[in-house]
Amino acid sequence: MKSLAPAFLPILAGLSFAAGAADCGREDIDHYLDRGFTPQQVLELCRNELPAAQAEAGGPTDSAYWRDVLDGSDISLSDKALRFTRELCVEYDRPNFAQQRKRACGKAHYSLGLVGLEVLESSKKLLYWGRNSVSVRSPAIERRYELNQQSLPERDRALLEQELESGDISEVPVRDGVAVDVVRERLKQLAR
Repeated sequence: MKSLAPAFLPILAGLSFAAGAADCGREDIDHYLDRGFTPQQVLELCRNELPAAQAEAGGPTDSAYWRDVLDGSDISLSDKALRFTRELCVEYDRPNFAQQRKRACGKAHYSLGLVGLEVLESSKKLLYWGRNSVSVRSPAIERRYELNQQSLPERDRALLEQELESGDISEVPVRDGVAVDVVRERLKQLAR
């Protein structure tokens, strides 16, 4: 993130001073960027639009933080679980003559239990390949898929079930532009 900080500094400094904002120097901006805040959040902090408690909280138990960094919707954090929903497309069955596989798209709802949560590894998107995510293991992972399985023939349902994520390991999707390593460390702090 350090390499991006100089690029954001003129923008953030110019906007914050133009708005009459106070005390954001280069060190402050670097501090917030290194901790996973987005440039927009840093701008709001420098303009004093975010309460100081929320800025310092921005930590692992702050639901607003998780809504900002996770690539999903309906994100909530309780004492027992981190819950989120994400759009998902799953390819299943053998490729046909045109080398295409059948697809089922919809929503996947996740609930990751925090007790026994173990953070494994993170992966970063490289240009157009892959995705930003953090792999976690928990004895209490619940998944519910809404991929229109009911309308599929029984054979296709069975093949789709084989492709769906199961077990005690799951991926937590991270938005583009967010420091994956910072999210990984925050997930470690959530573990109980």
